[in-house]
Amino acid sequence: MSAVQSGVYRVVLPGGQTFCLKRMPGRDNRLRWIDRTLRRIRRHGFPYVAWRNPGKPEGRQLAVRLKPGKPAYILTPWLQGRWPSPLSIRDMKACGKTLARFHLAARGGVPAGGADNGLGSWPGDLRDRHRLLAAMAAKARRRAFGRPMDRLLAQASPELLRYSREAQLLLQRSGYRRLCAEARRARPLCHGDGGPTNFIRHGRQLWLIDFETLRIDLRAYDLYRMIYNSCKDHGWRFSTARAFLDGYQSVSRLSSAELALLKALLRFPQTSYLLLRQFQHNAPAHKAEAEKAFPAALASERKIAPFLRQLDRYAGLSRGQ
Repeated sequence: MSAVQSGVYRVVLPGGQTFCLKRMPGRDNRLRWIDRTLRRIRRHGFPYVAWRNPGKPEGRQLAVRLKPGKPAYILTPWLQGRWPSPLSIRDMKACGKTLARFHLAARGGVPAGGADNGLGSWPGDLRDRHRLLAAMAAKARRRAFGRPMDRLLAQASPELLRYSREAQLLLQRSGYRRLCAEARRARPLCHGDGGPTNFIRHGRQLWLIDFETLRIDLRAYDLYRMIYNSCKDHGWRFSTARAFLDGYQSVSRLSSAELALLKALLRFPQTSYLLLRQFQHNAPAHKAEAEKAFPAALASERKIAPFLRQLDRYAGLSRGQ
């Protein structure tokens, strides 16, 4: 057994069989819900999920805990392969197709008992993030950090707060509440952490992995996460997002309201928000690293406006098809 990262281990048996031993947070009923949901998706025609097969010896038990109250561990197949590249149009189209097929296999309603349900939560989430940005900006203006971050954030906060307000206004105008009302009976499934590192090219197929974030929510959230995680470190190239969306829509069409949801979530200054949230709790050495990274995070936020204009054009073309 060898550690891959915190809470994830590669296990090789004497006969050569290889598995992933993974720590899974959360309560038992939620873990059972994840298991029921993924097995249902397999039965509905999407087998490409790295999850247990209860018909095999290694899959008969869902999970184990070393002690009561400790995190559960699951055993899943180890998929030898590679992550898709955000710089590859072909890879991004394949990710879009795979995610669309995953969503379609969950149609008809996933089990409700034990699920995390994110329907209706987005406005509150954006408000909470805005409050944190505003509170940290006020603290920086008082020079309360006693660090270079005071100057950096005091200068940048009007811009960041403007982006945050724009995101909230876009969400308010997007038809989000209507979409949630329509989705409550259907209970759409959302992976919850879409991104290139949660797909594996194994053989000729793309597989989905890491299901601890699985929940009931609008599929647009998965699209947002995939675009954000694919584009933020690569200069917000719209060609990456377009390839992913084209691949998705070749399997399942998106409405103009769903594309509007994407725009709202992408406008929020997420990179800067995450950096500042961590800054509050970092040790001094890590605070210095965050201060060095802050100008690059702000520069990344500024690239989103032209990206969103291209998304508007893409949405217009999609409506005309």
